[in-house]
Amino acid sequence: MSTATLATPVSLKAFFGFAYHPFPPSCPPEPLFRWASTEAALKAAKDAIASRLHVLVTAPAGSGKSSFLSLLVSELNPRDVRTVRLTGQGLGLMEIVQKVADDLGLEMSFRKTSAVKLLAAGLKKLSRSGPFPVLVLDEAQNVPTFAIDQLRLVAEEATPPLIGMVLSGDETFRRVLSKQSNAPLSGRLAVRIRLNPLVAPETEAFIAHSFKTAGMQNILAPTALGAIHAASGGSPREVGAILSRSMVLALEKQSRLLSDEIVQEVLDERGK
Repeated sequence: MSTATLATPVSLKAFFGFAYHPFPPSCPPEPLFRWASTEAALKAAKDAIASRLHVLVTAPAGSGKSSFLSLLVSELNPRDVRTVRLTGQGLGLMEIVQKVADDLGLEMSFRKTSAVKLLAAGLKKLSRSGPFPVLVLDEAQNVPTFAIDQLRLVAEEATPPLIGMVLSGDETFRRVLSKQSNAPLSGRLAVRIRLNPLVAPETEAFIAHSFKTAGMQNILAPTALGAIHAASGGSPREVGAILSRSMVLALEKQSRLLSDEIVQEVLDERGK
């Protein structure tokens, strides 16, 4: 019986020689990409927090909200601000109260009424000294507005507020906030920041930055850039998804260049 010699599969990492995947599905490796409007948005958010104002950050899905929040948190001085970061998946009032209390070292109860009262009491004690606590809530559209508004009411038990909020959500969240029933919460979001999709030069810079951060050369054919930008709509997440799949296809074809043909094949797969 003859034995066929099978070639050892080559990993994507070995083939392209990167330290980190340049386009991971989760938050990309640091340093994070800073696009043209980032600096002004960061300044607006930091100034608002320093003034103890609540912040609303909105953007279409995949437009870099989570990366923006990571940049913001990294630039806040921990001597002045103590952040509690949450992602709004499966969260209600009790989960938010418990996380805030745990992170800030405050007493906690598993009864809703007692938990809210204990949180308010603990925040009042913290307000006498120490850094200003700020809840940074990503994907806020997945959290009941009632729960967020309860935290807003706790914050307003003193002046200035006992805790700040940076709420980040998609267009759905913005529309929900515009409802009359949510006017009390919406009216307290004094600083509103909208993150726009990348324009073509920013898409090019984002791709170059991602490859460089991963420790590899830019392997995208320059002529393929326009098609990627058009198909992605300037969404960093969509750009990453297209290029991640292109790298897999390039490995299959043993090509170290993401050519126009490879990129177009991926766009055809995705119905772009």
